[in-house]
Amino acid sequence: MAALLRHGFQWPLDALIPFFAAQAKKYLIRLLTIIMIVLTLSALLCAFWHASDSMDYSPMTTGHAVGISNKQWWKPPDIMKILKDTLLYVATMLPSYEPLTVGNLLKHRDQLGGVNYMVQACFNLAIDVFNLEPHLVQQNARMVIQCDGPPIEFLSGNGDCEISVFLLYEKIHHNIRELTPEMYLARLSVRKEPLSINDLLRVRRKLKSWGVLSDELGGCLEFAVQEFAKEPSCVQTNAHMVVDCGGQVVTFVSGRGENDINVYDVREGTIHYRIKVSGPLTSAVRFFTGNKDHVHTPAGKLLQLE
Repeated sequence: MAALLRHGFQWPLDALIPFFAAQAKKYLIRLLTIIMIVLTLSALLCAFWHASDSMDYSPMTTGHAVGISNKQWWKPPDIMKILKDTLLYVATMLPSYEPLTVGNLLKHRDQLGGVNYMVQACFNLAIDVFNLEPHLVQQNARMVIQCDGPPIEFLSGNGDCEISVFLLYEKIHHNIRELTPEMYLARLSVRKEPLSINDLLRVRRKLKSWGVLSDELGGCLEFAVQEFAKEPSCVQTNAHMVVDCGGQVVTFVSGRGENDINVYDVREGTIHYRIKVSGPLTSAVRFFTGNKDHVHTPAGKLLQLE
């Protein structure tokens, strides 16, 4: 029982410690940068101030000491203005992020969108896009919204998934880019990819480039390409395919997705390809082309795709 409790507490600690360590490191670096800049500017200010206050006292014929100032290229008010402008410039250069949550996006939308319908529309799209993302992405993303004004940046976690909402040719667009394989897998598990032979190959290549393509999923995607290429056009352009292999699920859709295709593996190492067509016409076309509703193959007898 003690061992079970120890392992139960150890798992959340192992998951949380790297996150807080990364956050602490990020803020510590930012703090040290600001301190160094302020100290440097303060030293320069003191030097200029000392130079402006230094006086040359020379004996004159009248017997009085008259103070003659050295060349004052900078006066104290000028120095203060330079220091203020420099600090403002540094502040704009340092990263500044708002917390990335739905509540904070709604707050900014209500504050900024009241006088600008385009900004409000951008925030509405940003909220819709953010709500569709899996929890792992929502907790670890960086969002930049730039619509009719300066960009506003929001951050959660380490920002390993970049979400951009922007205005281009009077239309609002968004773009999402994963920076780690974990983010790619998280998004892949909940979204529907386009379905074509090229799309199947594209997802396979992407997983392989990230180094997260398991042998089971790789074999199933190869078999899916092999069998889907045999399907007539009426199936390829109107299908819904689910590839469920090795504990990973990837979904593809073309057209209205009326023909259901399932690709899955079993413990014996056999990969199955099953299809349920949408109507008699499609069934007749597949029958005359010699396609079967269920085919399977051992995982070791697949064509090796490059």
